[in-house]
Amino acid sequence: MSRTIPTPPKPARVIARRRNGAARRVEISAQEVEEAFRLLQYVPIPEARQLRDKLEAVLRPVCHWASSRTGRYSNHPTWGPCGVFVSAANQRCVEHQWPLPDGVQDPFPERCTVTLDEELEDSRWVEYSGGLRCPFKRRRGSERCAHHDPRDGELCGYPVDGGTTCTTAEGVFACHTHRHARLTGLKSELEQLPLTLRCGYCDAALGESCTNRNGQAVAFHKKRVNAVQSSPEHQELSDTIEWLRL
Repeated sequence: MSRTIPTPPKPARVIARRRNGAARRVEISAQEVEEAFRLLQYVPIPEARQLRDKLEAVLRPVCHWASSRTGRYSNHPTWGPCGVFVSAANQRCVEHQWPLPDGVQDPFPERCTVTLDEELEDSRWVEYSGGLRCPFKRRRGSERCAHHDPRDGELCGYPVDGGTTCTTAEGVFACHTHRHARLTGLKSELEQLPLTLRCGYCDAALGESCTNRNGQAVAFHKKRVNAVQSSPEHQELSDTIEWLRL
């Protein structure tokens, strides 16, 4: 039976020096740091204990999970590595133990059960998730969130070629492909919303632009803009625009 021969540590080397020639920063292998940490346990002085605590923090293992999906224009993972402290090497943190082994209780029973993949092409999913399990709450009566178990009225619906509409789910985020086009249209609609009210300053009727004393068209008067800002239509458009910007 073959025996595994441990790889010897690389010798320490100076990677930066002070102006007087003394070492400023040294690269040393973790194996040698571990040995120094072990030996310091036998030195019963406060300074040794403080140094031992510093080395212990340096040697503390972390979850090293990273997404197997790489970025669209790079070789780096779309998410990770994690870096959360764990109790032992080769151990994953709670977030990255998904999918759970049989018999293990779900630490997040209200969360969606979908494992992310193509979603990580969207930077919003990278930001809001841990890169592995969907971060959003399940919808009532389902093990999935509104994005992964959409209902009628929760699809993008933007017109596409052939007379059909986009079927991307929008239970959590707006459709990445069409949100900019929708933002442009909604912003224009919001800017023209004062036309739905008459102006209390220049008496411009519904659908007419504000005018100055000479009858020339001008920007909407502040009184007219303030009046429309308190309307339900303005609030609904503002909320939709804010959601599209997520």
